[in-house]
Amino acid sequence: MSDSASLGVRHQPGVEPLTALTRPAAQQPEWPDGDRAGSVRSALATRPPLVRWEEVRELGTLLARVAEGELCVLQAGDCAEDPAECGAADVALKAEMLDVLGDIMRVGAGRPVVRVGRLAGQFAKPRSRAHETVDGVRLPVFRGPMVNGPEPTPEARRPNPARLLDCRASAERSLRALEALGRGPGCHPPERVWTSHEALLLDYEGPQVRPTGEGGHYLSSAHWPWIGERTRQPGNAHVRLLARLGNPVACKVGPEATAEEVLELCALLDPRRVPGRLTLIARFGAGAIGRLAPLVRAVRGAGHPVLWMCDPMHGNTVADGTGLKIRHLDAVMNELRGFLTVVADAGGRCAGLHIESSPLDISECAGAGVTPVRGPRYRTLCDPRLNLMQAVAVVAHWQPVTRPGVQPAVP
Repeated sequence: MSDSASLGVRHQPGVEPLTALTRPAAQQPEWPDGDRAGSVRSALATRPPLVRWEEVRELGTLLARVAEGELCVLQAGDCAEDPAECGAADVALKAEMLDVLGDIMRVGAGRPVVRVGRLAGQFAKPRSRAHETVDGVRLPVFRGPMVNGPEPTPEARRPNPARLLDCRASAERSLRALEALGRGPGCHPPERVWTSHEALLLDYEGPQVRPTGEGGHYLSSAHWPWIGERTRQPGNAHVRLLARLGNPVACKVGPEATAEEVLELCALLDPRRVPGRLTLIARFGAGAIGRLAPLVRAVRGAGHPVLWMCDPMHGNTVADGTGLKIRHLDAVMNELRGFLTVVADAGGRCAGLHIESSPLDISECAGAGVTPVRGPRYRTLCDPRLNLMQAVAVVAHWQPVTRPGVQPAVP
């Protein structure tokens, strides 16, 4: 992997160069052809925005209402999107899944739900190791269809920067499908579906930074970008990029995060303490969710009005006896219940739920009558997803608790 990255926005006319953000960046691919990668960055910089600043600003207004306790958030979709599943029929199924889950969440929360898809950009994945061995052959690990192919061959696993343009085209297809369904711009909650993805590959994200027309910049590849546990280092490029954006932003935190680290992230990503600007997504694992409490207390004590969301998936990934990655439904629900209690006790705002799920007939997570095995119903490109029945069971547990005398932080 490359340990540094240029954001590439210097190619975009009218956008202030962000070369100051060129600094170490984790989880970046090593493109075999640097000149080709540069050409792709230049091409991305000339493409029109996938989402408009007015849309991003509208989502920010909704998330400010989440901070006030008027709304809550459901964020759901594929672990890694398949570019072949970005057509109208595929997107319609994903939107219907968000509707079903959003309606269930609304009943449990007693308030309207902002529906956000891991959609139209979730094509890259961070990985723990750079290589894996398959049938005795050492191969680069699969990093999502934006980088390489999942097939275990040297040719498929070779990083190809042309995939950035292909995935952007797939993202555009998804957005057009949402608009055709009446779920895009001009649509009002609860029908509107907002887009989100992990802002991982700087060669993709940097060239899509655009001016807001109001003196700032925003990321035009998604309404709501987030960064993960592996890229949240305060001195690195991912944090510095998000700090410059006008989008609402999110950051995942896990059991190894310290209160000092989280407070530094809050100071960088939301220095003005704007409600709805920053969401922290907890992904601790069912057995470690108690470690979240000191982080919530520290953030509240410092007066940061962050939204806390629960990702009960990533901390509960295990392998079975054959090496197949699975997640157990009981562990997912246990983490969610623990999250709701811990955040309420510590005075944080339980904003919503972030899950990896699919509307397809899959068997990737264990529970609710499902035992995952290798085969046609285990189809994920990376990590196991909940099927719709399992996702319904998880979302039904979203019933935030309140503690008398304990109020979330306000600016």
